Amino acid sequence: MRNQTRIIIGLFLIIFISPIIIATLSNPQQIGIMEMADEKPDEKADEKAVVVYAATQNQNLDNIKIIEPRKALLLFTHSHESFIPIVKNETGQAEVYHSTSNITAFEDIIRNHFSLNSIETEFLGIDTMSELKKTNRTFPEAYNVVRPYLTENVQNNKYDIIIDLHRDSTTRKNSTLTYNNETFGKIYFVVGEEHPNYLINKSYAQHLSSHLNELVPGISKGVIGKKGDHVDGIYNQDLANNMVLIELGGIDNTQEEINRSISVLAKAVSELLQDESNNLVSHAGL
Repeated sequence: MRNQTRIIIGLFLIIFISPIIIATLSNPQQIGIMEMADEKPDEKADEKAVVVYAATQNQNLDNIKIIEPRKALLLFTHSHESFIPIVKNETGQAEVYHSTSNITAFEDIIRNHFSLNSIETEFLGIDTMSELKKTNRTFPEAYNVVRPYLTENVQNNKYDIIIDLHRDSTTRKNSTLTYNNETFGKIYFVVGEEHPNYLINKSYAQHLSSHLNELVPGISKGVIGKKGDHVDGIYNQDLANNMVLIELGGIDNTQEEINRSISVLAKAVSELLQDESNNLVSHAGL
């Protein structure tokens, strides 16, 4: 009885298994295809991933704008010009000139914003107003006081731009811009027209003014030329073709407004210096 059972089970196994064996033997590539199906998709997926990554890498590298480091010299001919809200906050006094709370206090802010835009910044190490007082000279002589220090730096160093930074004497209505719900101290440029190459300085200032207004429309009031009686007429701009005098904000502008304007100025200067099509001047100096 047991033998009959075994025989019956064996016959059933043969009947069900034999078609599978026959099908396999009749298509010997099936096993290879199955193995390829197990292996190749992963390899292709890996290869595809690498190719896509490489393409993405190349695309990103193509879009990266390499910014060459630049060098700027800044000075404050009227070093004690101040902003009433800042002085009042620090001393309780409403003063437009102050020996410590003045435009020179923005050196670190300027340095940081310029550095973020790949511009190394140097400051001319002279407190012009204090020097005037020591030597018993008057306010209009400030440009003569700073000139020897500036001349030495220009002769011994190469700068991509030189900025003489001032604070305008105008009030808040004329010195403030509201843009995208933020307020800025307006900027404008002064060019002395009593030296032979003033048109180069003027064109340079106009280009920088345009870059400013492209970033924040209306932040620059443009370029003003000065000559004749009761003005300096040169502003030491005869020492370098790429020197600009900038009036930053007015007596009523706040710390935050001046900070914002400095940020925009740094970006505009960087764009100007990186503009390869702008060949108005080379390095500073005669």
